[in-house]
Amino acid sequence: MYSVETSAPTERGFVSTIHVLKGGEMIYSLQDFQKIESRFSWVDKKYLIGKILELQRKTDDRRRSFLVIYEDGNRIREYLNMDQSFQPLPYC
Repeated sequence: MYSVETSAPTERGFVSTIHVLKGGEMIYSLQDFQKIESRFSWVDKKYLIGKILELQRKTDDRRRSFLVIYEDGNRIREYLNMDQSFQPLPYC
């Protein structure tokens, strides 16, 4: 006789990026970001990918973490395990 142990699949934590323009406008979608991508040329893509992977490992199930990239001041802020309704400040 065989014993099989099963468990319900878990929802993995999710990481989103938000780009904030100097005027406070927030860019959420890839299509909108591609229109203004040159304004964020200072962002090291390898660094960004590394941070996304790191936050994925740290984010709890059914939670969301955010990387908020501010055009003004060339800053990147991390927000770990936030509610789905989280909205970053339009300034850093």
